[in-house]
Amino acid sequence: MDLGRLLISKIKNSTKIKIFKKFIFEFPYYFLDVAFITVSLIKNIIRYQKIYKKNLVIVTASDKFFANSLFQLLENLKLHNEIQEIIVYDLGMTPEQVNKLYSKYTDVTYKKFKFDDYPAFFKEVDEYGKMGAYAWKPSIIWEVLNEYKCQVVWLDTGNLINNKFKFVRIVLSNVGFFSPISAGSIKDYTHKSTLKNLNFPEKYKNKRMLTGGFCCFDWDNKESKELLNKWKLLSSKKELIIPNGSSPNNHKHDQSLLTLLTYDSKKYSYIPKIKKVFGIKVNQNPGRYFYLLEGGKNSKASQFREEWYKKYKTISTLTIKDAEIIWITSLINIDRVKIKLLKKNKVIYTPFSDEDFGLIKDSKKFSLNRRTKFIDIYLTTESDFLNYLEEENKKVIFLESDEINYIKLKLSEVLQLNI
Repeated sequence: MDLGRLLISKIKNSTKIKIFKKFIFEFPYYFLDVAFITVSLIKNIIRYQKIYKKNLVIVTASDKFFANSLFQLLENLKLHNEIQEIIVYDLGMTPEQVNKLYSKYTDVTYKKFKFDDYPAFFKEVDEYGKMGAYAWKPSIIWEVLNEYKCQVVWLDTGNLINNKFKFVRIVLSNVGFFSPISAGSIKDYTHKSTLKNLNFPEKYKNKRMLTGGFCCFDWDNKESKELLNKWKLLSSKKELIIPNGSSPNNHKHDQSLLTLLTYDSKKYSYIPKIKKVFGIKVNQNPGRYFYLLEGGKNSKASQFREEWYKKYKTISTLTIKDAEIIWITSLINIDRVKIKLLKKNKVIYTPFSDEDFGLIKDSKKFSLNRRTKFIDIYLTTESDFLNYLEEENKKVIFLESDEINYIKLKLSEVLQLNI
């Protein structure tokens, strides 16, 4: 019986099974999205005598920590000549970064965001490195929409687009609003107090989250303007966008509010869903070296992982395929990592004192050997484990402390990274 439960648990937690389930669930959307693009194209030709509206503005924003991502995005947008207006809002860039923006990207419109015109929490940075829970985002889009009176596309600085972006313009010209689906559901990523305060319908709580980092609005579309205005107003209420007890694990701030408002409006019978169909890539920030694998519940590995992402968000990613370095802090979930990723990337392993060292010593018994053989560097504070690894001819670095800043410094030396 125990063996059966173990097998069921392993199947449920299998990365391959999760990927397969996601593929099966999303597969029909590819066809529906293509069909919706086709219908939108026909409607646009009938209504406007063109495949999409020509007047469009792209807007983004950056502080000093995301400037490298901003410059990467601007280089990407250079490849798309049909985009005539790009606006960058300064949320706290350095003078050097602003000078680079002026000198290298002369066609870009620079604006300084006026934090003093908005609630004080807009410029507060939380323990996860997020400024104002992104409450300033819908306010920026609203400013641009009212100034330029055309279609406005928001791109997070970590986003990239390709030639399929024209499909975004086709759909936006037809519907007036567009934001594809994101990971997780409303009940997973919207805090219960926000759901309660907004009296959000129970029947929609299993709906997929939308993408706050990529969203589009049209000045000529009444419903689109109403949605954006409501998003702006609700995002200015701290109790809704940053409710007490919320964290990235249960609430997505501006993204949660946009998702709730869109579904609750009942104005959109179908919004295209798959980013890949529309040539959109999100979270492509450069310099995001580390992905830390989850540890067991309440383990030292899990505590370390959470603290690391809080302090070093700008050099880390939550998307494993975007990482250069896969950091194993516990072996219990290593089977969730695809072998091809372990082959491709640098792999480091830092066991903590509550880790079962028997896992690594008897890895064949635990079916771990297929993956542990790809570990490049071991870091440990345990002298017994150090001796064992050295006898096994492993590359091991002894840590004098498990304090997070010390480990970061040690990694920068060992991996020769400027972090």
